[in-house]
Amino acid sequence: MADETRTLDPRRLAPLFAVTTLLHLAALLSRFGEVARLLPPGVAEAVLLAHVPLLLLEGYLEGLLDYGGREGMPLWMRIRSRPVKLSFTFAFTYLGVVVLQTWDISIGPLDPSPPPGWPLGQRAMWFGIMSVGMFFPNYLATCGILIPVLRAITAPFRRLPRKIGLPLLGVVGVALGVGVVFLLGSSLLGGTINSVQQAIKERPALAIGVTLGMVFIPILIDMIRGDGDDGDDDDGHLVEEEDDD
Repeated sequence: MADETRTLDPRRLAPLFAVTTLLHLAALLSRFGEVARLLPPGVAEAVLLAHVPLLLLEGYLEGLLDYGGREGMPLWMRIRSRPVKLSFTFAFTYLGVVVLQTWDISIGPLDPSPPPGWPLGQRAMWFGIMSVGMFFPNYLATCGILIPVLRAITAPFRRLPRKIGLPLLGVVGVALGVGVVFLLGSSLLGGTINSVQQAIKERPALAIGVTLGMVFIPILIDMIRGDGDDGDDDDGHLVEEEDDD
């Protein structure tokens, strides 16, 4: 077994996460209607497929980062790297937009697809507000859902020698990507989601509750997780204080 008790300074991987931030932003832009219509057939599926192994790689590396001593705080406050925050949040936003658009879902005011009759500028503004403009609540959800899931999935691979763990993780990522593409295309699940959406439309109060829940539930989950923090990060790495990069 490789010794993975060591930690990495986030500044070492900041350039990598800056690049992945741009990739996630480009993928998010591809979901805007006018841009999507310019793309060749199959590109949207290919982008989604590639995102899964890319996210697993990012999760693998994020699990090795030492953010500094903020033990007892929730994850969204402990992360001390702007590129990490941006990369994972835009990845989460992209995946969320894919789900909402694929199954034609809107939850209360959350709908990234503007009305087709609007002028181009107004449509672009709406899409930007409902995606990039939702950065902070999406960041909270990222810390409460996406990053913990990625840490859990990639933890066993970090215990292996890197030359074995990373290729295996890549294979798992591609397999999961194929599964995600298939899942989003499932008519059965699509029908279930549409039924739920119809129920929400018929009950506006429920829509507001779901919207607020998407913002505050991840915070509560992470606060509960943070209460049990004994000064180590999720992979048992001792943390020390450092500046936000």
